[in-house]
This record gives sequence, C-alpha cells and structure tokens, in this order.
Amino acid sequence: MNNNSIIIYGGSFNPPSLAHITLANQLLISTGAKKLLFVPVGDHYNKKGLIPAYHRVNMLKLACNKNRRLLVDTMEIDTERKLYTIETLDKLKEKYPGDDLCFVMGSDNLRDVLNWKDWKRLLTNYKIIAIDRGEDRLWKVLDDNPIMKSYKENIIQVAGLIQSNISSTIIRENIKNKRNIGHLTTIEIIKYIKKEGLYL
Repeated sequence: MNNNSIIIYGGSFNPPSLAHITLANQLLISTGAKKLLFVPVGDHYNKKGLIPAYHRVNMLKLACNKNRRLLVDTMEIDTERKLYTIETLDKLKEKYPGDDLCFVMGSDNLRDVLNWKDWKRLLTNYKIIAIDRGEDRLWKVLDDNPIMKSYKENIIQVAGLIQSNISSTIIRENIKNKRNIGHLTTIEIIKYIKKEGLYL
C-alpha cells in the first residue's frame, strides 16, 4: 500500500471499543496509509439497540482526537436509505478521486462477499484489507472460493495485527449490568456514555 491510500472502516460503533480504536491505529502504522475513515452506519440500519447516529459520531470523534490521521465520515448517516457497500465506496471515490480506497472486512464477510451487490466491481475497483476472524483465515477463505483467487492482488492481509475480543456488545452488557467498562473503551468515551446516560 502507498501513502495515497485511504482505509475505510465501516461499522455500527455502538459504542466504539478499544478493539476498534487499536485496530484502526495498527492499520495506519502497518500500511502507511494517509488516513483512516470510520464510516458509521445510519439510523436506518435495522439493528436492535442501535443508539442515534449523532451519539456514535460524537464518540468516534473522541476516539480520533489523539491521531489526526483518524477521521469520521458521515456518508452513510447522511443518506435517506441504507447504502450497499459498493455505493458507499463509489461515493467516497467521488470525494477522494486521486486515492486508493481500501475497505476493511473480516474474513467472515469476505467468505460471503460473492453474494454482495456488484461484488466483481467491489473486488476490482477497491482493495480489501482482510482481518482474520476467529479460526477463519484469509488463505482458507481463498482456498474455499476459487473464484476469489483471481482477485487476490486486491486483497491485502496485514501481518502482525494484535487482535482483541473486546466487542461493543460486551460494553453494552456491562453498562446494563452496572459492571466496569474501564478496560473496554477510552476514558473520554466512558465519560460521554455516563454524561448522556447511554445503554442503561
């Protein structure tokens, strides 16, 4: 990857966890990309327990405040309907025409990508940063899907990532059950959650 690369990291970030923030920072260091954009899903994304987008954006901005190469893009929040990944990437490409866009995807989603809208164009026009999930390794996904092997020059694996099993779900459960979340996200995000009375 080159320093004309922008990493696109989508998700609900409900709330952003230390795992999200650590992964984003590691990806910037390992790839030398010029920036990473967190792209949170909009309120029309039908997910149980999803809090309003403006809270998730505010928390992501707090997560970004120590690294000016981390940014938040509200592309999916600002649209009237849920966007397909290819639509989000096409819109971002209009915004950053001179840059290589690299989309972060877990190996579980990569395994399913041939069922996604315009998957051929997705794998041709954009680079995928594949993150191993659990026992599912990138090499295994490619072995199991011979069609995808012809796109493998656009599928990037970043070596040496330290992965964490901290999830937003664990944070929400701990808040609900009045358990400590100090080790699960940043102090700024914890203060924001308390101030706004979120996830109770």
